[in-house]
Amino acid sequence: MREEQLFEQMKLWRKWTVDFLRTIPEEIADQIPNGHHNNIRWNAGHILVGWDNTMFPAVHLERQMPLSYHLMFPSGSKPDNWTEQPPSMEVLIKQLEQQVHAIEQACKGHLDERLKESFLGMKTLGDMVVFHMNHESLHMGIVKSMKQMLISVEQT
Repeated sequence: MREEQLFEQMKLWRKWTVDFLRTIPEEIADQIPNGHHNNIRWNAGHILVGWDNTMFPAVHLERQMPLSYHLMFPSGSKPDNWTEQPPSMEVLIKQLEQQVHAIEQACKGHLDERLKESFLGMKTLGDMVVFHMNHESLHMGIVKSMKQMLISVEQT
């Protein structure tokens, strides 16, 4: 796949993510549905941190998100353990919108470069982009399910 096509897909997936997150009523963003350990806000922050934690360091740049995000939203974390106020959904959505352009600028021309260290078996920056698009899609499926569960509970 050509680099241009990969970045266009990345931007398309991110647009879908942002558009859907805008449909989330603020009053359900922090509710944790039965059977889950996290909420919608955590999933949005987790997507943001996942990309930030790997893409920028892979091209020898500093991570763009605050350290507090990397403590609140990594794999295995949960809102019950937060020690500070999380960012608003509005802030997370704005950062998700901006991030995709920052990643494209930082990584353009480097997608075929080998990673310093293998990332979950992936060897190039382009492989990592594909992984993160799939990871984002997975979490957005969870978010869509959560929204449906939470709204149906509110209506009963």
